[in-house]
Amino acid sequence: MPDIFLSYSRTDLSVAARMAAALKAAGHDVWWDQALKSGEVYDQVTEAALREAKVVVVLWSKTSVVSDWVRSEATVAMQRGALMPAMIEDCQRPVMFELRQSADLLGWKGNAKDPRLLAFVAEVTRQLARPVAAKAGPVPATASMKGPNRRVLIGGAAGVAALAAGGFAGWRAFGGQADDGTASVAVLPFANLSGDPGQAFFSDGIAEELRNALSQIRGLKVIGGVSSEKFRNADDLPAVAEKLGVDHILTGSVRRSLTTIRIGAQLVDGRTGVESWSHSYDQPIGDALAIQSKIATSVVGALSTRLAKAAGLVVVGGSRNPRAQELLLKAGKAFSSADSKAGFLATLALLDAAIAIDPDCAVAWAGAAFAKSNLVAFATSAADQAVLKDEAMAASQRAVAIAPESGFARQSLAFQYLTAVDLRRALAEGERAIALAPADVGVIFGFTQLLQLFDPDRAVSIIREAASLDPFNPYYYFTYGKTLYAARRYREAAEASRHASALSNNQLGIFFLIRALLCMDDIESARANLGNIQQEQMRLSYKAIIEARAGNRAASDAALLQLRKRGDDSINTYMATVHAQRGETAAALDALETALRSKEVGITFIAIDPLFDPISRESRFKAVRDAVVPPDLFVPPKRR
Repeated sequence: MPDIFLSYSRTDLSVAARMAAALKAAGHDVWWDQALKSGEVYDQVTEAALREAKVVVVLWSKTSVVSDWVRSEATVAMQRGALMPAMIEDCQRPVMFELRQSADLLGWKGNAKDPRLLAFVAEVTRQLARPVAAKAGPVPATASMKGPNRRVLIGGAAGVAALAAGGFAGWRAFGGQADDGTASVAVLPFANLSGDPGQAFFSDGIAEELRNALSQIRGLKVIGGVSSEKFRNADDLPAVAEKLGVDHILTGSVRRSLTTIRIGAQLVDGRTGVESWSHSYDQPIGDALAIQSKIATSVVGALSTRLAKAAGLVVVGGSRNPRAQELLLKAGKAFSSADSKAGFLATLALLDAAIAIDPDCAVAWAGAAFAKSNLVAFATSAADQAVLKDEAMAASQRAVAIAPESGFARQSLAFQYLTAVDLRRALAEGERAIALAPADVGVIFGFTQLLQLFDPDRAVSIIREAASLDPFNPYYYFTYGKTLYAARRYREAAEASRHASALSNNQLGIFFLIRALLCMDDIESARANLGNIQQEQMRLSYKAIIEARAGNRAASDAALLQLRKRGDDSINTYMATVHAQRGETAAALDALETALRSKEVGITFIAIDPLFDPISRESRFKAVRDAVVPPDLFVPPKRR
């Protein structure tokens, strides 16, 4: 296949032709749709070229940014790490591509000697010259997403528990472009050389704990674990560094026997691929924490010329007890793939075992609280739900009592107050969490989800600042889309939600994509996305709204009847939304008051959900809203 795939809007054909000519003049093979041969199947040939080209050049213009074809091609290119965009017209790029710098070719009409064009072609040439390794591309985000993820469905509130989803790995940190004089590093997953796949939790845990340790250093930016995981086994480290926007890569391997641990680590310059530092450690099996501390401290020393103050010994691990720490690593691994009651029970069993060994391990208590919160979704009675909520609250309070300066513990407590519909306390704990851990991606996601309930515009500004911090994490786009929706920026919300969906096999973003489409009166697009909703009560509630808005009252009635037949006493907020959109004010208000009495977590979204606009002037609605969201804390989004 050709080296370069050229993506453009048909209205920019003349500019695209000149770009193709300029790239060919530089000696490169260029594929664009004008190269199709007679008899070739357009979709098949185009997709093959897109997925095999080393570089995908996208020409952004006012028409290409709204082209489904161009946006789809750019999305595939970005996921492959092959995207090289150029702005040929002043326009607002889709939100997901704001993360990627575009070449400035504004107003370029085809001058082959334009310095900006020559610079762009030179950059393409440099990119093509990079050695291509078969394993260098990112692992598709959907690979580890199998079936519905109950962590985002907890309590019946779409996406509220993304706090927990991002939270259990709450000691993760993030970083960004190293363009401000600070050092930045990505810790890739360490290779498991033990010959036992069952030991993968240990090598993965080593890398995760090193991210946590390095994130404690002021002036050092550390890329989050989700994005780092995409480059497992990558060979072309400079290419990885460029994609993640860092100037150093830390890699390593772990070989574990019955008596000894051998950990090798290498710090590589992201620009040159040259090794800056490396070392190998052999120690008894119980000394893993000591090895991690030594590696982290050595890395900080190697980066000290870029850091104003290098730390001495870096604190690593959630427990000082080696056995308890190993159980924590296993629990983290279990939680990351849990999507069933059995999965969350297995996570909780590991955490309970860690607590039995080390009762003062705050991380284990906070993690147990998140696990219990997720189990609420599987409880078969209101009484069982209440017990789990009480136990989760007690576990979070214990974590904070043990480690009051832990952002992860504070975030866990904030989440419990949220599920208890005590938003004043939730926000207070969330503010403490973000103040204690401003560089923790899980805490940032969790705090943003809290803050959007009170001040959507401020929440948007905070989550946008995290744009380059974990760029391959679908939870980032999910949180961003939800926050933009709360700020009533529907087109941007839909764009971010689509990207979250694409990165997560339709498990994240669908709810707020449909909501944004409804607010834009794009009923047909909203209907087309219904099939991607796996939770039945949510699918039925959206169907009832969509059909009512489309004028199909009978179909809306049928969906509402099915929803009622479920006999679920935790979906009153859904019912209220449906009734509000169907113009049934009294029924909507009755359902909201019931939801408030039972403290359904979904009701926390009441103040900022535009779908309640039809009843927002009612005195009963205002009474419920003010009971949920303290009026003195609420800052409505600015009108746009």
